[in-house]
Amino acid sequence: MTTVPHAPVEREKPATVHDVAALAGVSAQTVSRLLKGFDGIRPETRLRVETAIRELGYRPNRAAQLLRTRKSYRLGALVHEMFAYGPARLLQGATTAARQAGYSLSIVGVDGESAASVEAAFDTFQEEQVAGIIAVTLTDDVRAVVQHRSSEIPVIVDPAEAALDGTSHVEHDAALAAGHLLDLGHRRFGLLSGPLGWLPARQRRDGFLAAVHRAGASVEAVTEGDWSPESGEVAARRFAEAGVTAVFAANDAMAIGCMHGFRQLGCRVPEDVSVVGFDAIPESAYVAPGLTTILPAYEDEGRAAVATLIALIDGAPPPVLPDRAARLVHRGSTAPLP
Repeated sequence: MTTVPHAPVEREKPATVHDVAALAGVSAQTVSRLLKGFDGIRPETRLRVETAIRELGYRPNRAAQLLRTRKSYRLGALVHEMFAYGPARLLQGATTAARQAGYSLSIVGVDGESAASVEAAFDTFQEEQVAGIIAVTLTDDVRAVVQHRSSEIPVIVDPAEAALDGTSHVEHDAALAAGHLLDLGHRRFGLLSGPLGWLPARQRRDGFLAAVHRAGASVEAVTEGDWSPESGEVAARRFAEAGVTAVFAANDAMAIGCMHGFRQLGCRVPEDVSVVGFDAIPESAYVAPGLTTILPAYEDEGRAAVATLIALIDGAPPPVLPDRAARLVHRGSTAPLP
């Protein structure tokens, strides 16, 4: 005889343990004991409870899973400048990867000038019993607090700024900008870095400088910006005075400001000077001319961080991760050396 399984009962509200117990004719304690994996429940009782679970479409919540397995399915993300373009894209990738792996991601923003906010974030994660933490710190001050905070659970620090094996992807990404400009024939460069208290700013600077020097070219002017278009506009005058033919700016906002500054000085982009940015923000395609820029693999970094963190939580070998290489987006702001 063929048995047709019962379809789940349609309900306005999700079924509870008490609903399952009532349908199975047992106590709620018996249902809870079965969900927690206790032995000693009679086979006929177990069958009635399992049948009731299927009929009601009951799904144990994460709290029940934690009680049963003693494993948390929540990850924490401590993020400095969480609304900045790079961290926001990284979080998007991390959130997607966590959800696909059956985890939730609890995100806490921190103040880059407040050690207390970092400590408070760790306290929050401890209260929520997260299984592991991803820390996107960006600045030396925040990173120092994270690194000195003792934690009994796995912590991955700055997955977007350095590869998970400890080597820098960001320097390689910045070298793409240098390679593009060198291929166009440029040999006299200007470099507009971000604030050097930020690890990404130093890595983008170092990667660009190393690539230029390897090619035997020269960086005639180096200016420290603050990530804003205004700092790019100010830097344009120094670059014009130094006679550079190409500029690399460590983010798109400064690059766009620099292009504006060149126009104010009567310098044409790209006829007189080429400009490359970093981040590939959506707005970079809509300035005139369109900004040539580096598109980092921020979302891939977020996904890779979650995969590695879960492996650490489970005591499993590190996962084999796909290549997380950036790419150059070539637009109208760069041209061959006249």
